[in-house]
Amino acid sequence: MGFDSSAAAVIPETQGGAMNDASSVYRIWREVRARLRQEYGDLVYAGEIARLRVTEDDQGRVCVLCPTEFGRSWAEDNLGARLRALWAAFEGAARDIVICAEGAAAPARTPAAAPAAAPVPAPAPASPQARAAGRPASATRQNRFTFDTFMVGAANGTAATAAKLIAASPEPQFNPGFFHGDYGVGKTHLLAAIAHAVELGETRRKALYLTAEEFLNGFQSALRARDVQPFKDQVRDCDVLLVDDVHFIAGKARTEDEFLQTLTALIGEGKQVVLASHCPPEELGVCDERLRSVLRGGFACPIQGPDLDLRRKILDCKIAQARVHCPELEVPETVRDFLAARVTTSARELEGVLNNIIVRTAYMSRPVTLDTVSEALSELPIKPERRLTVDDIQRAVAAYFSLTTDDLLSKRRTQSVVRPRHIAMYLAKTLTTRSLPDIGKRFGGRDHSTVIHAVNKIAERLPSDPTLAEDVEAIKRRLRG
Repeated sequence: MGFDSSAAAVIPETQGGAMNDASSVYRIWREVRARLRQEYGDLVYAGEIARLRVTEDDQGRVCVLCPTEFGRSWAEDNLGARLRALWAAFEGAARDIVICAEGAAAPARTPAAAPAAAPVPAPAPASPQARAAGRPASATRQNRFTFDTFMVGAANGTAATAAKLIAASPEPQFNPGFFHGDYGVGKTHLLAAIAHAVELGETRRKALYLTAEEFLNGFQSALRARDVQPFKDQVRDCDVLLVDDVHFIAGKARTEDEFLQTLTALIGEGKQVVLASHCPPEELGVCDERLRSVLRGGFACPIQGPDLDLRRKILDCKIAQARVHCPELEVPETVRDFLAARVTTSARELEGVLNNIIVRTAYMSRPVTLDTVSEALSELPIKPERRLTVDDIQRAVAAYFSLTTDDLLSKRRTQSVVRPRHIAMYLAKTLTTRSLPDIGKRFGGRDHSTVIHAVNKIAERLPSDPTLAEDVEAIKRRLRG
């Protein structure tokens, strides 16, 4: 039977006296929440995670309560698997966890088959792990993490190409594949996309996605049960093994040894292994040099933080996904440009900002405008920067190159003026919400095609011209004060 979450007693944050079941649940929730804050960042934590509450029902389930149905959907899609994995790791056992909106009935418990002696803990039904139990990929909530929804740019183009090659190749081209980068750059998305593509491919291979904590927790449970073989059988009974956050395994000698045995067994059988971590293989603090050698023997690919163009692509994709739950959502181009330029940390935080804006505007019947977006940002840990103008940029560029703004607006075509003018147009396009025709008018009445030419020329030269890149970055620092 379900229950009405509004009638359930919320676990209090502090309780005196001896530790009881309720306080134990909250203690674990506090640890889980702290880890989520560390991994997802203060912005997402303040906007989404801090608003979550926990209860425990009479069936022993932990219920994570969200203020709205939209928040529940977001939390399930973005936090569900990680939250469940962390809970299992901190409590030392698998726990039935449901995520629901406050006042809504939680789903009834689904009868489960008797587990093996020491199964790898599955976060929840319809997770990537559930696919290893025979669930079709199309039935999982991770379907939104596919190659179609992975936006590609200069920061992740090589990684996307490698991931698609791994998913499409019946035989491993390189083993293991190792993706590394900071939190929120898309590593988990890529691993889920590989698993999704593998299981829907013509060969119908079997993929198993695990976090390092799920691997660690499953192995430790097997050790406590003094029967490791069921754990080995379950982890190795796949064609493609994908393990996220492998840096959490480093430094745990017995787990490292089991992990090494698992990798060598799968690679020896011609099966594919794909790993992800926040650092490259050579920087992992592993104790076993044999494991380090195996990790370095494949293909290691970095994923960088998204640049402006990629952030805009990601934002467009997230807005399209949000319209599934909020069909009336309309985000003007000027707002999209502003957000892509304003939130520069990671795709994850960009999505968190968008979710906060949606709740504060569309769900409150308010239009999404630059003013309402600035108001929403002011309520988050980051503060909106002073909105730059084309005039600001022209003055900064002119001062940097010892010119006047009249020089930039003039018809002069000498190199000493043309290059700074192109840089100023490039910065005007990437740092403001002004349209191309408007920028052209502000540069002496030039046509928008002239602005396009200048912007493209600077963008193409930046990766290969260190002097130009240094000049552009120095001017940006001046503009930031």
